[in-house]
Amino acid sequence: MKEDRLIYLLESLLGKSKSARGGDEAVFSCPNCNHHKKKLTLNKLTQKYQCWVCGFKGARALQLLKFIKAPYTAFQELKEIDAQYKFKATHVEKPKDQLQLPEGFITLLKGKGLTRDKAYHYLKSRGVTAQDIIKYNIGYIEEGKLANFIIIPSYDRQGILNYWVGRSFDPQAYHKHKLPPTSKDIIGFDMLCNFNIPIIICEGAFDAIAIKRNAVPLFGKRISKSLYKELVRGRVKQIYLALDQDAINDSLKYAKELMAYGKEIFLLELGGKDPSDLGFEEITRVLQNAKPLTFQGLVEKKILYQ
Repeated sequence: MKEDRLIYLLESLLGKSKSARGGDEAVFSCPNCNHHKKKLTLNKLTQKYQCWVCGFKGARALQLLKFIKAPYTAFQELKEIDAQYKFKATHVEKPKDQLQLPEGFITLLKGKGLTRDKAYHYLKSRGVTAQDIIKYNIGYIEEGKLANFIIIPSYDRQGILNYWVGRSFDPQAYHKHKLPPTSKDIIGFDMLCNFNIPIIICEGAFDAIAIKRNAVPLFGKRISKSLYKELVRGRVKQIYLALDQDAINDSLKYAKELMAYGKEIFLLELGGKDPSDLGFEEITRVLQNAKPLTFQGLVEKKILYQ
């Protein structure tokens, strides 16, 4: 049965499960809070899951695999299983005001043909790996207003789409960037971040992908209200600011405010480049050599950049 295949797959990644509610649900150890008891309940038919300790939840097993950074073979197995769930998906109505991916979105994993190859080679030229494509569910569009655009989705911690960014891979394109007509008051790549450990704040999606570890893109230069609240009220103690040089005043402003809340701030010196220009190895070196900012150092930098 397809439900059994799904459970076998998840058990290979999360460990042995136990049955609940007459066999309709399976209970696993939660990969988010790692509670000593099995508290992550997954419905075998709908694939919805939720941890009854930390509240970690999602609508599909795919989101769970992305969160735990499952190997490529696991995604391929789930793809085959999901093909048997298609008749159920057609009956699921999405809220009218919920953000959707652009029409014609094709994941790089499923795409084929010349346009897909061009999209893949463009991503490769930006340092994006096959693992990154899986992790961030990166796709592209073949036809229409956004033809020849790479699409990078962002999901909240429940696995619901909260934003996306488009980048043209056509060298002749007049408009290179496209953003959805929705509020930026979100936390970028929220589903992939852990606010219990050091967080890295950067500007763009490609910057976050280059950093790889616990990076939150602003999709601009300003910290959203939602992200600011999480940084101030959450458990995170160390915050790295990796904004571009032209946003230095914003960086210093945020550094001062967050330091006042007792946060340890690291202001990354990127030499006029951004993380996606530097690449993973170089930005990792910068992160490892960064020193916490002091109030005296903050004053000195304000004078330097006036």
